[in-house]
This record gives sequence, C-alpha cells and structure tokens, in this order.
Amino acid sequence: MQLFLYNFIVYLILPLTIVKLLYRGIKNRDYLKNWAERFAIYPNHQRDIWKKRKTVWIHCVSVGETKAIYTLLEKFQKKFPSFHFLITNGTPTGRKVELPSSKKIHRSYLPYDANFLVSRFLQIYQPKIGILIEKEIWPNLINQCDQKKIPLLLINGRLSNESFKKYYEFKKFYTPLFNKLSKICVQNSSDKKNFAKLTSNEIRVMGNLKFDQAPPTNTSEKSKLLKKELKINKQIVIVAGSTRDGEEEIILDQIVSMKRQNITLILVPRHPERFSKVESLLKSKKIKFVKRSQSSWVNSTPNVVLGDTMNEIYIYYQLADIVIIGGSFLNYGSQNPIEALKMRKPTIIGPSIYNFKDVVTDAIKSNALVKINRIGELPLVIKKYGNKKNQQLLINNSKKFISKSEGSSNKAFKIISQYF
Repeated sequence: MQLFLYNFIVYLILPLTIVKLLYRGIKNRDYLKNWAERFAIYPNHQRDIWKKRKTVWIHCVSVGETKAIYTLLEKFQKKFPSFHFLITNGTPTGRKVELPSSKKIHRSYLPYDANFLVSRFLQIYQPKIGILIEKEIWPNLINQCDQKKIPLLLINGRLSNESFKKYYEFKKFYTPLFNKLSKICVQNSSDKKNFAKLTSNEIRVMGNLKFDQAPPTNTSEKSKLLKKELKINKQIVIVAGSTRDGEEEIILDQIVSMKRQNITLILVPRHPERFSKVESLLKSKKIKFVKRSQSSWVNSTPNVVLGDTMNEIYIYYQLADIVIIGGSFLNYGSQNPIEALKMRKPTIIGPSIYNFKDVVTDAIKSNALVKINRIGELPLVIKKYGNKKNQQLLINNSKKFISKSEGSSNKAFKIISQYF
C-alpha cells in the first residue's frame, strides 16, 4: 500500500520536474543539458551496444560521492580491464567531476524514480552489479534490481541520527527496501547502529572512501602557476572553500575587520550558479577583487579572489596557508573537510557539522582540526595559525589522522569483487 502511494505521488510530480529543471537552468545552464537521460530516453541502438558489455554501474549523486570513487575505479580498471563502468549522477556538478581517463568509463544521469523509467534504464544498460554510494535509497530502483536479480550494494553508507529519525518514522516502508540490498557497508559504528534498527541485513563497517581521495597529479604545477598569476609572495593565503549562501559575507566581514594587508582571501562558492551573486556582493561592499577566470590579467597582488571556476578546489587548497570549510558557519551541516586535511593544510570549521559529524569529531580528538563556535572567533584563530610554528603542529596532527583513516577503498574493492 505504501509503495502504491509512493508511486502515485511520483507520477503526480513527474511533470513538475520539467519546470524544476527549467528553473534551475536559469541559474545554471548545465541543468538544461542531457534531459533525455533523466527520463530514460536513449538512442535505439544503445541496447545492442550494452548487451555485449560486462557493466558495473555506480551511482554517485553529486560531487563528493563522485570524487570518493576515484581510487576505487582505478583498482577495478586494473584488475578487470574487460569491464565497462557506468557512472550515474544526479547533479551537473557531480557529472563534471574528473574520473580516471578511459573509454570504458561512461557517464549518465540516473533517471527519476518512476517504475517505467527505472525499468528502461536497467533494460538498456543491463548492469551485472549496481553500487549505491553513501545514501541513495530509491524505492523503485531497489525493487527493480531485486526483481531483475541485479545485486545492489550500498557502499560508504552513512545514516546520521537526524536522518535515522526520518527513516524510522516510516520503518515499515523502508525496512523491506533495505533488506533487498545485497550488502550494506557503512562508514563507522554510529552508522552501523542506525542501520541495524532498520534492517535485518548484515552491516559491515568499512571506513570512509573520501579518505582515499588523492588530488589530481598536476595540482602542484597548476597551483604554482596560479600563485605566479596572482603575484603572491609573502601573503597569508586563506581559502574559504565550498561556501554557501550567506557565508561569504560573514567570512569577508571578519577578515576585513582584521585590517591586514598581508592576507589574500580566496572565496570559492559551492555552486557555480552563485558566482555572479558573490561578485555582486563584493561590488556592493566596494571591495577590490579579481576573478580566478581572469587571473592572468592581474597587475598586483589582490586581497580578495573570487574562485569562479569548477573542479579546482585542490588547486586552491594547495595554494592556501589556512583553509576555512564552507557550509559550517550557517545551518548547512558543513562541506567535506577531508580534502583540506589530506592537503596538509591548517583547517578551520564552524559550528554546523552534522553532515560530517563523525569525521570532524575524530579530527578534533586528534588535534588535526580547529572548530570554532561562532564567526567572531575567526580573526583570533587566523592570527594564531598565521604563525608557522602553530601551523606545523596542526599539519603534523592531520598527517597522523589521515594516515590512520585511509584504506577503505581496499575493503570496498574486496567486497564488491565477490560479485564479479
């Protein structure tokens, strides 16, 4: 009955997805591309092509999940060179994330979770195995895979206490779905505890794939080039990475209040559709700035840089003396701090951390991360970690923390390989 109601709602709102895509396309034109894939519309010859392939399908909703599978994909390519890998996403930014270069790695959007769309998707691509990264629970997708005898694994799973409460309210609906998954592998014991209350499935703790992410091989060279273009010499470079709406202004105000001419602040909004809004903010405050997309035209060292480019967060972090994690100063739950810690950078995070609570808590216990409870503390913390000695202590601790947290890709590889 509950699945019937779910499908009834899906069919009601499906036409509205076109309106939603058009609306999002106004801010980000990438949403206007590849519409057909979202509605499982493919060229007629596709089925014949994919029927001849041994396909592993991995679904990563957005940027973080897609980055997390890079090392895992490399391992699979090396061990199983005859296989094809279909990577599906839910967002344009996720689809743009760089993956290992190969003609056997393919990209597509996952169609909306309507029965007939999911059925066509599976009929066309005919995957031998499906892998869901983190927490992509789509009822029709899970049911269709179960009916078609396609093993479906949840890897790098996570279920915060807040999310668990929502799922638990509809336990009778979700428990049968979780029970149909072939394997559930989660990031930590807290996730295991929450999943265990929703399923009779065996749950295995495997760690977090994001600790095995590595920056692109040319990151150092590109960062040196950017440093030269921005004419940075003795500046303290502060990168506010993956900031969300409202955060750029409060971070900017705190750093401007320091009245330090030896600071260069690089603001990197999380979503490209907000680049123009942040640019307008800087203009309204009459702050001189340069855009990263125009950095080759810089005549003197800027105090503020707008990071208006995609897929360059590692380049910015490589250049940084201090990193501020966006999404953590207003109620967004924080963006991923692991990338900055992996780059061995002194890292500051705000009070809102529910998306990465376990990672942040463990990092704080290891003295690898600095957490502040209010934005007004930022100038004092920046002054403290502008000191090279204090920086190095934090860097040494982050090295140890990252080292003990790595290795989940090997665990995931062994588990998934059993289904090949």
